Amino acid sequence: MYWRTLFRAGKHAFLHMAATRSPSLPHTLAPPFRPTPWGERMGQTADEGGIVILNKLAVSLSPIVNGVLSFIAFMQQHQLMLALLSGLTLPFLASMKSDERQHAPPWKKGLIAFSMLCFLLGTMAPTVIGIFQWLYPGWIITSTSLLTWPVLISFTIAGFIFHILLRRVLTPELDKIKKRLVRKTTLERELRTDVRTVKSQLPETLHYDPLDYIDPNEGIFIGMNRDIQPMYLPLKDWQKQHSDIIGTTGAGKGVATGILLYQSILAGEGVFVMDPKDDEWAPHLYRKACEDAGKPFALIDLRKQQYQLNLIEDITPDELEELFVAGFSLAEKGQESDFYRIDDRKAARMAAQFVSDNPSTTIRDIYNGDYVQGIAEKIKAFFGKIEELALLNSINSPEGFPLKKIFDEGGCCYVIGSMRNSKIITAQRMLLVRLYQLAERRDRVTDVPRPIAIYLSELKYHLSRPALEGLGAARDKGVHIIMDHQSIADLKDCPADLKGDAVVGAVVENAKFKLVYRVMDPDTAEWVARMSGTILVDDEVRKAKTDAVLTETIDDERTIRQAERFFIDSNMVLNLPDFVSFIFTTKTLPSASLISPIRVKKRELEIYSVAPDIAASATPAKIALDFDEEGVSPTSTPNVTTTQPDLFFEGERKSAKPRSDDDETPSLLDF
Repeated sequence: MYWRTLFRAGKHAFLHMAATRSPSLPHTLAPPFRPTPWGERMGQTADEGGIVILNKLAVSLSPIVNGVLSFIAFMQQHQLMLALLSGLTLPFLASMKSDERQHAPPWKKGLIAFSMLCFLLGTMAPTVIGIFQWLYPGWIITSTSLLTWPVLISFTIAGFIFHILLRRVLTPELDKIKKRLVRKTTLERELRTDVRTVKSQLPETLHYDPLDYIDPNEGIFIGMNRDIQPMYLPLKDWQKQHSDIIGTTGAGKGVATGILLYQSILAGEGVFVMDPKDDEWAPHLYRKACEDAGKPFALIDLRKQQYQLNLIEDITPDELEELFVAGFSLAEKGQESDFYRIDDRKAARMAAQFVSDNPSTTIRDIYNGDYVQGIAEKIKAFFGKIEELALLNSINSPEGFPLKKIFDEGGCCYVIGSMRNSKIITAQRMLLVRLYQLAERRDRVTDVPRPIAIYLSELKYHLSRPALEGLGAARDKGVHIIMDHQSIADLKDCPADLKGDAVVGAVVENAKFKLVYRVMDPDTAEWVARMSGTILVDDEVRKAKTDAVLTETIDDERTIRQAERFFIDSNMVLNLPDFVSFIFTTKTLPSASLISPIRVKKRELEIYSVAPDIAASATPAKIALDFDEEGVSPTSTPNVTTTQPDLFFEGERKSAKPRSDDDETPSLLDF
């Protein structure tokens, strides 16, 4: 009976606390509760002791009651904000799985509680207020409009949409920030290269004066390393191995070759430069090197009409036959046309016998001889080839520059050729074979032959079967060859009597020193990468998961597994800066090298030419002109055979006047 009376009194006390507040707004409650003397209100009863206790309890609970009432009033006044917050936070609860809720950290559990509170007092506020009004009628004075529900639901949906948009935008950014803050393990190996960031792993172009680092006592200066320290190659190693320089146009091949051959000239080597593209600066650099070393320098231009050298000076019949076979590509090719080349090789063998009785002869003299003139209609291929060479004054000088002088004294012979003129390209190939022959003649028993360096710029214009076979034997004769080309496709673009793969293999096997500059051909880059060997790297495997808003995030765990990549991979080769190369040798791993050009001043270049009286004594070539275009028999067409430059058509013989070489209008048939 006592506890029932106490409960009834407490209920009346709570209702009294709530009812004594005067409403000011539709969604407000009564003012804070202040307890009144219960003795005056209820009078003296038998339960007077219990009421006193209840009065004391009400006094102690009044701050809590006031706080709860203020909180409820605040919630009623900010229903729209709570509805929006519920829309923003409820997706967190919906996207969590049951096991995630159970093992959620405290901050997530607090977020879940806050989300539910906002949903109840925001989106569901009219329902909650209605329940309180039903439980305690008369103490909550409020009114609910018909538009309240649509507005609250709209704010909740807006918050939900805003939550999705924010998560789709912020999640990737937070992932990036987390990735930057993660410190990776130091035990991880190197990774595969990325073409977007590979330039940061490569050295930059360095400008300096190579002359400050050239020291014959140290060896051959080959550039600066990554630490800006000079690198040297032992002189003996340089002189006893072939070199291959690869790179696209303008990457630095000519600059590197200039530095290397400059030091070769200073070291007393004989240098032959075969340049089919007529480099702008190279002749000036090599002339300066010869002047610094006190050695002879000769400039030969095969394109000019001056008489400059005799290609077959002091040659033997066997050597001349070899020249013809190499220059005219008369070797067997494994084709049906090999049958007709038998006659061409026979003609080369017979024509070569001309030098037995005429040791100081020229190719033009052989062409003018009775044997070659007699095969004009029988062996047209050989006749046409030798006729082209006979027209070149530059290689048919009676007393020209002796190539043997460079073998004996050192210095440099710079030969300018052509990349388009077929007869000059033929002369270039024959000149290379002739240099091999001169090297083989030297005495290696009682004397140590002078080292000879032969630089073949744009290698494909010098290739022939004897020249390629000479790569393997020339080193033993004191000759080392420096080749440059732009890609492996240049090596495969060879004469018909050679196979492209065989040329590539010969260059790779015989050139132990390689300089690789930037290339643009992916096949060449892959070819270079394979030569560098492989290293162990780490491949990273990461997992990506899709969250509730269809946004991918990277998992915190990653898997590292062992893999391989090339030590110098194709991305590095394709993105090398100018004048930066990788050096391949047989003794060390490939390493980066930085070079810079040697500064020289341009001066007038003088092409080597014989004296005018010697040039005047040169025999002109006999040119046979056949104007029969309809295939008429030779008996019906006169055979016009004359010498340069008096060539005229039969119909113009009477009206034409002889013109001197200085006429402004030369003859149309002036060869």
